[in-house]
Amino acid sequence: MLTKKALRQQQIQQLVELSQQPALKQAQEATILKQLAASSAFQAATVIGITLSQSIEYQTQPVIELARQLGKTVVVPKTLPKRQMAFYELTPTTELIKSDFGVLEPVATVVRVPDLMIVPGLAFTDDGWRLGFGGGYYDRYLAQNPMPTIALALKPQQKAASDWTVDPFDIRINQVIKG
Repeated sequence: MLTKKALRQQQIQQLVELSQQPALKQAQEATILKQLAASSAFQAATVIGITLSQSIEYQTQPVIELARQLGKTVVVPKTLPKRQMAFYELTPTTELIKSDFGVLEPVATVVRVPDLMIVPGLAFTDDGWRLGFGGGYYDRYLAQNPMPTIALALKPQQKAASDWTVDPFDIRINQVIKG
């Protein structure tokens, strides 16, 4: 069994390779978006927590646009000290800055708690276990703020079973939507 660090590097490489095939990646993303829009958790949610994606990840801008079209509030994370994070509303006028992780984060000050979290990660099992990016931010946040969770998994991110150690503090994702 590879270490989580080695698995993360392997997953990133697979996502880089997929991103070099834009038509294939966009087809997977379109399939996922359609399933997400039809999901009862997405339809019922009023405040959606989601990240601003990086190039190799599932592109979240279409999800953000769909949520706004449906009158939902979109909130995005900002990292805080001690591996904590908080979510802030994203509007067309929200000021964003690049974090130490290279991710755009809001400069906002009014914290919002989502009622649905779209959880990022590098790999997801069919039964909802997640290999994240290694900071533990989402596991900590979801332990303190339980809510429905969804993962959006491109083909390289889909795993039948965990080939990494699932730790006691890992939070299982409720639904994995596959492209």
